[in-house]
Amino acid sequence: MERNLEQLDAAVQPGAAEVVSDPWALALFALRESYLHSLQVLASDRESVRGRDLAETPEDDRYDDAYYSRFWAREGTRVAARLSASASATGSLWLSAWEEAGKPALDESYRVPYVRHRSRVVLLSLDGSAAPILDDAVARGVMPNLAELRQRGAVARGSLTTRPSKTAPGHAALYTGAWSDGNGIAGNEVSPPGAAVTDSADGYSALSLRAEPIWAAAARQDVEVTVVSATHVHPFGTYVGADKRFPGYYGRKLTLFDGYHNLEARDRVYAAADLQPAETAWLGPLPAHEGEARALAIEDLGLRFDALLYDDPRDPAHGFDTLYLTLDGDPRGGVTLKPLAPRPDASAFAGVSVPLAGAESAVYFRLFALSPDGSALTLYRTAPHVLRSNKPRLETAAFDATGGFVGNGAGPSYEKGGLGPPLWDGGDGTAERRYLETVALVVRQLARLDDFALDRTGWELLLTYLPYPDEALHVWYGYLDPSLPRHDRALAARLRPFLDEVLRLADTEIGHLLRRAGADAAVAVAGDHGFVGVDRSFKPNVVLRQAGLLALDVGGHVDLAHTRAYYAPGQFVLINRIARAGGIVRPEEEDAVRRDVAQALRAARDGAAAVVLDVLDPRTARGDPTFGGPAGGDLYLSMAPGYSVSAGLDGPPVATTRPRGDHFLDPERPAMHAGFALAGSGVAEGAALGEVRQVDIAPTLCLLLGIEPPAQATGSVLTGALARRQPMAPLR
Repeated sequence: MERNLEQLDAAVQPGAAEVVSDPWALALFALRESYLHSLQVLASDRESVRGRDLAETPEDDRYDDAYYSRFWAREGTRVAARLSASASATGSLWLSAWEEAGKPALDESYRVPYVRHRSRVVLLSLDGSAAPILDDAVARGVMPNLAELRQRGAVARGSLTTRPSKTAPGHAALYTGAWSDGNGIAGNEVSPPGAAVTDSADGYSALSLRAEPIWAAAARQDVEVTVVSATHVHPFGTYVGADKRFPGYYGRKLTLFDGYHNLEARDRVYAAADLQPAETAWLGPLPAHEGEARALAIEDLGLRFDALLYDDPRDPAHGFDTLYLTLDGDPRGGVTLKPLAPRPDASAFAGVSVPLAGAESAVYFRLFALSPDGSALTLYRTAPHVLRSNKPRLETAAFDATGGFVGNGAGPSYEKGGLGPPLWDGGDGTAERRYLETVALVVRQLARLDDFALDRTGWELLLTYLPYPDEALHVWYGYLDPSLPRHDRALAARLRPFLDEVLRLADTEIGHLLRRAGADAAVAVAGDHGFVGVDRSFKPNVVLRQAGLLALDVGGHVDLAHTRAYYAPGQFVLINRIARAGGIVRPEEEDAVRRDVAQALRAARDGAAAVVLDVLDPRTARGDPTFGGPAGGDLYLSMAPGYSVSAGLDGPPVATTRPRGDHFLDPERPAMHAGFALAGSGVAEGAALGEVRQVDIAPTLCLLLGIEPPAQATGSVLTGALARRQPMAPLR
């Protein structure tokens, strides 16, 4: 049929719908009629083949290119007639059902599947994009592209996310339309059923997912999907290999990329002492230089980077002013680095292609400082990532087009002082400006990958991701949150412009996608959780130890034989029931253990103040979000503001910490809401959605595409976000 769509569009003319008195009779008549027609269609097939089927070829040679023309000449009229009759019968059944229901008002915004393949959707997830933070940035003019998207389309006051408010469960709810008790992603770490309470599985892995994500739902409904970056795409075999836990045939409709789940290496800052003098057998002439050229080497990542410090005769600076880096002593394939002052973009970074994990990876270097005598330098290297795809042929093409995947900036290195002292340690802003360059590099590289996907893959639904503003908020928001008792207004005023720059960089990608998506596309910008400031830490396991509910062995590890409850890294309490490996709590004892745990945790104090406001049981909790489930916890904590929670086993139960940003508190709090907005084809202009739920987003995007929502989705379509069509002609 795809070969003759234009002829079919003109030929299919359904008759008017009519009320059907006996739907069963109509269905049986249609089946009988179809059977009789099928006999004639098979006869036409036999008459249209030519020649012989040769044994040496895999295809059936009788079905040559001309077969389809011959078959269409015989059957084109019948196909058009049967499609017309099918549409008339379907309309008649719907009309009859509508009249039988009392002719209720019709939702004029409803999209039936005729929009499929006529509309496209781009979904960008900004990690940590808290609704109040985005609102403030838009109001102050920091994010003009997001402001334009909101003005052109529909915007939510906030999106209710998951309990706990973490990245993996927040994204799982976004992508599946189901809460964590239904989709299996109860936290960044999940508790496998039957495993010991101290064992956990990766909450970001597709192996932990139990509900169909939007990309699988779209692909099985014949919609082309490209996932540039998202949680729960890896391992690819979950979707296209032997696992196949989500039924459906994807064909070649599903294209997956992943750059986060392959290497465990981190970024690094090198000082002069990390570059050791070396004897290098250079494979070609050295760069032009004046005076000494000092050969050095960096041994890292299982590789040796050959380096050369020299005075560039074209550079007016005196002394060492240039660092050359290469692999294998080949001066023709390396990069030249200059100790340039901080700049607002990533142009001072240079990438080196290195073989890692059986593929090509790019590591990017930035020389932030170099003394004239070479005794001091600050050289930054990004963490290596290998970009993988379920279609391996795309990996090399994507690498060549982008220059490699960079997944995160220098957050941990900056926080530890590797880029210079941060502002709270007496810095002058140099370290912050250096960190911003690493953010700009991540945004640039992910934008290049987005461009590759937009231009070089088939897509009607495209999903992509930025790790911002989350990374920066973890480091800075504790100093920016005025609700913390130790808030320093002067320090916050100095830090605020740097966070604004991170938000501006994220906003550039929103603008980039708005320009690139096309007039037939809707662009949605969502998040996974909100943010709050914390400056105190609470350790529930220490409280459980003090209450006699948890014990440690001589090595300081959890002694399962004497432990009744444990606070897991997934941010929930697990009862050590006998159904688990090493469990000791019998079914008849579980309720008593729950009461003891709740009593002990509610009694925890920081001075006279309560630390735990409530202990929640997913069995009795009401309303959204629902939580718990087979891979989740038995009890959850509602914490007082300002506290983070750790699964640590020793030390005091409450301690003062350096201010940080965090996200784990009650999702009902406005600060924990994620932002959400969408605009473009099929979206209402200027629509205010109020508070939405994370699980409503996937069903809404599916409706814009003309497909059914993910199989286990419990969310509802945000009808207020949909553009109103012309009123339908009145029905009889």
